[in-house]
Order: sequence, then structure tokens, then C-alpha cells
Amino acid sequence: MPYSVSKDDMKKSVSSSESNPTESLVHMSRLNNLSDGVFAIALTLLAFDIRLPEGVLIGDLPKNLLELSPKFIVYLISFVVIGGAWGAQQRMLSQIKRGDGLLVWFNLFSLLFVGLLPASAALLGRYPKAFVAITCFALDVALIQLTTLWLWRHANRQGLIDPMLDPRVVMSIGRRLTLSTVIFMLSIPLALWNIWITYLFWVGLFILLFTTDWLSWQLAARKQQTTFPLGHAKRANIHVQHKEGLLRIDSQAAENILLDGVFGGGLESHVDRSKDAANIQLRDPDRQGLLSWKYPWSWGSGNVLDWTLHVNGQIPLALEIENSSGASTLELGSLQIPDLKIRSSSSKTEVSLPDRTGHTTVNIETDTAFFVIHVPPKTAASIHVDSVTVQVEVDLDRFPMLENEREYKSANYKSARKQVDIRIKGTMSSVEIV
Repeated sequence: MPYSVSKDDMKKSVSSSESNPTESLVHMSRLNNLSDGVFAIALTLLAFDIRLPEGVLIGDLPKNLLELSPKFIVYLISFVVIGGAWGAQQRMLSQIKRGDGLLVWFNLFSLLFVGLLPASAALLGRYPKAFVAITCFALDVALIQLTTLWLWRHANRQGLIDPMLDPRVVMSIGRRLTLSTVIFMLSIPLALWNIWITYLFWVGLFILLFTTDWLSWQLAARKQQTTFPLGHAKRANIHVQHKEGLLRIDSQAAENILLDGVFGGGLESHVDRSKDAANIQLRDPDRQGLLSWKYPWSWGSGNVLDWTLHVNGQIPLALEIENSSGASTLELGSLQIPDLKIRSSSSKTEVSLPDRTGHTTVNIETDTAFFVIHVPPKTAASIHVDSVTVQVEVDLDRFPMLENEREYKSANYKSARKQVDIRIKGTMSSVEIV
């Protein structure tokens, strides 16, 4: 009987495909298995060229073993290259949640040059001083890194990566692959000048990547979770100093908790309780030596310094925030904040102001920063900008401009039950109020 498809079946098929636009065209597990197999074979083949010639006498054994040292050094370098490439690819594939045809081809291109590495390593082991051998090996490694970079960029552009992955980590992975590619390409002309410097160049790259990875892991290990109980406090002053990474503040603290949070990179805190008030100071710990440096190509370096704070909305708070070289998201809608101070430089801050009956004073000091301020729908606002170098964009329907072009005020400000007074001063910054 001939096979036929009804119109209803076709409609169901089309509807099904349209309802699942993220359907994977390839099984990522099979892609992983193929990659693991190629890398395992390549690692095994590296050792095949390290063998003594036939008929070596026992008395000549030390001399012949010494003659194998160039091959053994090349073997170690090649092993690190393939092992590092495998680790990088596994980390990337674990973050790619679905694949397509081009992803398969980019992965195959990468495996093509991985499979060639034992041959180029054998050539380099036999002729360690030959420019042609060094060029073949360096070019092969650079192409492994480059094709892996193409794979990662394709996955990012096509939305194949886990959407929950921090965009800074996505960028960090790309920088790392770019760095490795550039270093090995530069080592080719360097070999014309001095061959041994080229080998040191490669080893230096491996040490650099390993060291920065280790330092990033050390920073990640400093992440701590801290809780400050509410106790008998009827009001609180909270001062937050956060230099790098993302800062998130919301009102999701438990009923008997004044503040709790997760502090990437560690925390230095000071708490002073007097009568019915609690004063809390939170700041980044001092990082000395290599831990104070930034490593833009390290794995996972993007989010190790992020802070997430949950604050209690049952008592009035005086909140002061200082941030720089990062970004802040302040969800303050459910909090009681009569006094809010924000000092920001070289960063982006998005703040949702309190949506409660009463008056809130907001003082913003900004230096080359960007602000987005959300005023709740039923809250009246008075806005004053002290500096002409601060570019302000205001919703004029809600906050008409007064005679002074740097002042804005809601028509019902005096009679409103919810009021916010916003004062802005600074230099070379942009503020949007909606």
C-alpha cells in the first residue's frame, strides 16, 4: 500500500514543529562521545613515537634515553595541549543545550586538527630545531583553538548555549581561546629569531592559564553566605561597599532575618546594635598580591565576585550603597527606605524605588556611570539635577519640567501619599527616570 499523509496530519506536524522552536537537530550526548573518542585516541598515539631503536645494548641505554628527551618534552607539551583542548571542549559542550548542523561541522573541524596533532608532534620530536616542524606544530595547535572558538561563537549567536550561563563567562571563554590562538601564531615568527624562546613561550602560556585558573578558583572558594538576624531592631542603617561584579538587592529576607546574602570573593562586615537600631557595614575584603588582579580569560571569572543580598521589609531602613566597576540591580519596591544614598562610578545601576506610603529621599552621586530609576506608578516624584554634565532622560508625562530645566515634579506631588525626592549630582553620566 502506498504511503500517504493527510492534510490534518501535515497541519499537526507543522504545528508541532512551530510549538517547539528549540528542538535539537543533533544529540549532544553523541557529539560528546565522538569528541571523547577522538581525544582519547590522540592522547594514546602521542606516546607511540617515544621508543628506543632496536638492538640497543645495555651499556648504551643511558645515552639513547637521553637522546629521547626532545621527544619526551614534545610529548609533554602535546599532552597538555590535547588535555587542555579536551577540558575546554567538555566545558563548552556541557553549556550547549542543543545543537544544529553547523555546530556538528565546527566540532568536526576542531577534531580534524586534534587528530593531526600526534603526527605534527612526532615531526617536531624528530626535528625539534627545524623551523618547518615548529611551524607545523604551532599552526596545528592554533587551528584547534581557532575552530573551537568558531564553534563557541556559533553556539552563542544561534542561542544554543544555556540561557542561564553568565554572559561574562561566555565572553571569558572566547577571550581564552583567542589568547591561545594568538600566542601560538606569534610563536611561528618567534622561532626565526630563537627556537628555544619559542618553547619557553609555549610553556609560559600553559603556566599563565593554569595559574590564572587556580587564582580564579581561590577567589570562588572565598564565596560565603552570611545571615544577620533581625533581633529587637526597629530600624536599621545598612552601608554596602561593593567594588566589582554584580550587586543584587531585594526584599526576600525571612521574617526574623534583617539581612542575608551570598558574597562572592568573601566579606568584611561590622555590626553595631544599640537599643532598637542595627547598623551594618558590608565591604569587599582586601585582596593582595595576584588575587587582586583581573584575569579576563579565566574560566568562570565573571561571577566569582557577585553579591546577592536579601533585606527585610518590615522595618525602616537607611540604605547607602557604593559600587564601582560592576553593575547593580536594586529591587527595593517592598522595602521601607526613607533615606537612600547611591554613589556609583564606572558602572550601571538599575533601581526600582520603594512602593510604600510615605516619603523617600534619594541622593545619587555618579561619575561616568549609567542609571535607570523606576518610580512606581502611583508614586509622585520631585527630581533635581545639580550638574549639567549629567544627561537626564525623564518621563515628562509623569514628571513635567519646571521653569528650571534641571527640575521635574509630579503635578500631584504635595497631595500624594507616596512621595520620592530624587537629587542627582555627578559628572559625565547618564540617568533615565521612568
